[in-house]
Amino acid sequence: MISSSSLIGRSSASFLSSISRFHSHRFNFLHSMSTTNNSNDDSKSSVTAKRILCYGDSLTAGTSPPLNELFPYGPHLENEIQNLMTFSSLLSTSPPAVVRWRGLPGWTSSAMEEYIDDPNVGLRSAVNEVSNPSLSLVIILAGTNDIGMLTSSALSGVVDVKKAVEPILNLHRSCLECDSFIRTLAVGIPGSAWQESNENARVLCRGMNEALSEFASDGSCSSGRVSYVDFPSEFERGSCGGRKWCGDGLHLTPEGYETLGRGIASSVINALERII
Repeated sequence: MISSSSLIGRSSASFLSSISRFHSHRFNFLHSMSTTNNSNDDSKSSVTAKRILCYGDSLTAGTSPPLNELFPYGPHLENEIQNLMTFSSLLSTSPPAVVRWRGLPGWTSSAMEEYIDDPNVGLRSAVNEVSNPSLSLVIILAGTNDIGMLTSSALSGVVDVKKAVEPILNLHRSCLECDSFIRTLAVGIPGSAWQESNENARVLCRGMNEALSEFASDGSCSSGRVSYVDFPSEFERGSCGGRKWCGDGLHLTPEGYETLGRGIASSVINALERII
């Protein structure tokens, strides 16, 4: 993710151009799932595997400054699913899971919604390009950049939670409309150094997470196909001894991304059990 101040004043077109070119080379791992012949290990890439897509911003891409390497939580999630399934009745009734990801550093959920059909970065485009079999679950982790952008101005007051969270809800709705069997999992927005120093940001984050949880629990809105899980790690400043958060107060360390992937695995399995 980039700082909220650098998002302000950028046109959507220039923002898409500058980020998507970088993303297409480093963050798009989805192509290996778009056909039945996955590039992953043969034991995990059969046509019967449950296919999972993680979609979001740099917390999905695995950005961890000052390191240049990416540390997405997707591989840790896939490994933990396999580990948990070994001790679960799910193992005997379902195929293994394959996890892929598409992370867009610096993107707000409103930008993700605007470019939802873009073939390079769009969520709906990604969901529709996977077939035979289709995706079983889409995990959406977004909103951190929205909070920064909406509360960064010195003149900003209390932000309308409903308006702020609507783009994220629309991302979930778009997935549900693509396939009658697909499910989605909303991961709660984590804390940050900015939220610690700005009450409006802190209140907005809490309100958006509550709205996501309510959306998931309201079957009339989500068709009973949306689940919610809190972000598995409390925020702690990396510069103050925290091992899961970078010193920038925004991103995770490699250990933090591992904790994220492992921390949501049980919720992912629960979601998969509902579609078996």
